[in-house]
Amino acid sequence: MKIIKQIQILTVGIAMALPGVALAASSTSSTSKHTTSSGSSAGRSTTQGNTTKHYSSSGSSAGKSVSQGNTTKHYDKTGKVTGKSVTQGNTTRTMDASGKTVAKSTTSGATTTHKDTSGRTIGKTVTK
Repeated sequence: MKIIKQIQILTVGIAMALPGVALAASSTSSTSKHTTSSGSSAGRSTTQGNTTKHYSSSGSSAGKSVSQGNTTKHYDKTGKVTGKSVTQGNTTRTMDASGKTVAKSTTSGATTTHKDTSGRTIGKTVTK
């Protein structure tokens, strides 16, 4: 259950780890598919401009993210701030609302690998 919660947190902020997608200030859109470490669906996200809408694996709303520079603020489906992500190079550090680091992501090409605070892989995102 802890991994599922971490995946949900990451799903809310995942687009920040994708250079040129979440940071792009254009009207084009892209869709990312998220999976758990076992390959199961963890939902999807759609990015347009600096806003990313997140959806659970069942298709219901899971919140949104809004990026500005190298920082992204994450919101749940009710609009409450749940945390933020800060990107430096190809690595993104995701923090909860209290500022505690809960995960790190590394991007290579169109694939982002997500790891928990212990360094264990907890999921992947592939953007097309």
